[in-house]
Amino acid sequence: MLDLKIDLLSLNLANAAGHEHRIQSIATRAAALFAERLEERWANSNGPSGAAALEDIAASPVSINLASMSDQEAANKIASVWLEALALRLKF
Repeated sequence: MLDLKIDLLSLNLANAAGHEHRIQSIATRAAALFAERLEERWANSNGPSGAAALEDIAASPVSINLASMSDQEAANKIASVWLEALALRLKF
C-alpha cells in the first residue's frame, strides 16, 4: 500500500486570462487522476519498498491551451507529468 503526503503543491500558470475560474477544478481533477494512476503503477511495479522522503520534485512544464481543451484533457496532461516526475525520482 502506498501512503503519499504532499505538503505543498505549486502550479505556475501563464496566459490563463479568461479561464481563471477553471483552474481549481482542473487542479483538483489532476490530483485525483494522479493518485489513481500512482496507486495502479505502484501496485504493478517492483518499486521501492519502505519509506522514502523527498524534499522537492519538479515536473516538466506542460503546455495546455485552455481555449481548446476540456478540463478533463488538461487534468490528464497535468497528472501525467506529475506521475512521471515522481516515478523518475523513485525509479519505478
